Amino acid sequence: MAVPHVNIRFSGYWSDFNIGLMPRRPGLFCVYRARFDDLDKTTTMLELLHVGASANVHQSVSQHRDHGRWRTRLGPGESLSFSFGSVAEDDLAACELAMLMRHRPPLSGSVPDHFPFGGMTVSLDGRTPLLDRQFTVGTATVGGFSGRGSAWLRRGIERLRTSVSG
Repeated sequence: MAVPHVNIRFSGYWSDFNIGLMPRRPGLFCVYRARFDDLDKTTTMLELLHVGASANVHQSVSQHRDHGRWRTRLGPGESLSFSFGSVAEDDLAACELAMLMRHRPPLSGSVPDHFPFGGMTVSLDGRTPLLDRQFTVGTATVGGFSGRGSAWLRRGIERLRTSVSG
């Protein structure tokens, strides 16, 4: 079961040339279409292509079946760039789905509309270009009301207070 709030610190970047140096730990990985500037030695992320999760990110990224498909999105002078965010193995599925639902990268396949893990707030830190740094997916159940229902209930109570006192 996913935790209600998770912090993920992303590091990177790795290219196709140094992909072998990616961590051999559980976590999320982002695949970007990027451009490297030789003059000032900076990398600019142009598009988030894919978000994935694995118990061994190094192995998953270097042997990913969609690697060729990612490369087809590259234009002249562009390359693939990868980032990594450490996540506990128990939270991989929930964190990956939260990222997919929020960012909807074009090469990650279909994404469900329903978050089956209740509610979850995600805070991102570190190397997070093109990513929202904080977001919530799903709804949590509190006191018998879902997150949407409790907001509706609060608005209703506030209206009643206003009409009674006004």
